[in-house]
Amino acid sequence: MKKLFIKFGAVLTAACLICAAGALAACGEKEQPGGETVAYTVTVLDPAGEPLKGVNVKWSGVKTAYPTLETGKATANLQSGDYDISLENLSPVYKYTPVKATASDRDKTVTLAWNPEDGKIVYTVKVLDPDGKPVKGVSVELCVLADEGGSCQPFPAVTNAKGEAYSIGVIDEEFKIYLRGMDAGEYEAKIFGYPNGYTYEQDADGYYTGGTATAANPTLTIQLKAAE
Repeated sequence: MKKLFIKFGAVLTAACLICAAGALAACGEKEQPGGETVAYTVTVLDPAGEPLKGVNVKWSGVKTAYPTLETGKATANLQSGDYDISLENLSPVYKYTPVKATASDRDKTVTLAWNPEDGKIVYTVKVLDPDGKPVKGVSVELCVLADEGGSCQPFPAVTNAKGEAYSIGVIDEEFKIYLRGMDAGEYEAKIFGYPNGYTYEQDADGYYTGGTATAANPTLTIQLKAAE
């Protein structure tokens, strides 16, 4: 009985030592920098400053990627510390400058830039109403001057909330078809789908007669006017 009691006491003592060691380790982890779990947020904006959905955000050392929502935001609960931020599943029409999140600066905004092919230019057509306010949802085409052939390149998107459409973007994501800017040159513009009751300065073929987009001045502004 005495021997059994001694063995049992030894086991109990060992178990207590293990528990004590575990408790000390747990206490040590809480005291270590970076032990606290906090929310980190990344907001991804396109070059126009609009939220971009569906971009996978990764914080360095974290296996999981977090997709951005309609707001352009992705949030993860991570141990407090410093992280390099990378973006995955990003269309090749965009490029970005890597940023770092820190324990004292956890919420970061990443504004993307256009990434045209070498030698290509990003042209912009801006549509305004008679009061100078941006008009959203207008389809745009840029067309080579008629005396140079008159071919048109539809834009991949309609005007955004700023009234702007760009000669770069995703044409078909499934088949990896992108418009990566256009050759330097002089372009006329056509617009479609603007609000009823308005028109714009145009010739018989629908080309805007108030100016052209050029390599030196790649932004063309079309202001609507009341139809007569």
